[in-house]
Amino acid sequence: MNKVKINSIDIKFLVSGLKSGDEKSFCELYNFFKPKIFYTSKKMNLSSEDAEETVQEVFLIIWKNRHNLNCELSFNAYLLTILKSIIIKKAKKEARRMAYEVYEISTMETSSNETEKQIEYREFEEISHAEIEKLPKTQKEIFKMKNYENLASGEIAEKLSISKRTVESHIYSATKSVKQKLLTKYMIPAKSLVFGIISQFL
Repeated sequence: MNKVKINSIDIKFLVSGLKSGDEKSFCELYNFFKPKIFYTSKKMNLSSEDAEETVQEVFLIIWKNRHNLNCELSFNAYLLTILKSIIIKKAKKEARRMAYEVYEISTMETSSNETEKQIEYREFEEISHAEIEKLPKTQKEIFKMKNYENLASGEIAEKLSISKRTVESHIYSATKSVKQKLLTKYMIPAKSLVFGIISQFL
């Protein structure tokens, strides 16, 4: 496929056309900027599938908001701003998924004499991730690759050029450390924690 070549003057012209609803201008901008958005997304640790989806999301937002485009401002910067916003939302969504799947909180722990304080999801998410950030550098990196990027131990080992056994050891240590902090530092009852994905390492 031949690489599309567009200069800054062309971009302003195409953005002006896009603002007017010209689909051809939209397609030319899409074809020109798609590779950059895709590879930037990949650099931000998205999978190829997610990066492709992100490209579509970025340009869908562009099209929906075309009437608000300013032809004098950097279209490239505008694209990257939208991309950053989408990446952050995806990261927050993944953090929420992890909080529920890895550290699911039971709300069934009550008694007639005392009702245990319910830990609000947002608070629990902040606590969990605060402790994850305190892990030693290598443990934290491997833990995130395992639980955020859903990479298998073998894939992590290959990426970091270490043995699979070392990866599993770090996952075990990181998991145990975070769990212990939740149980002791924050006084979260053990029976109130269901370590879903994490339980296989304990």
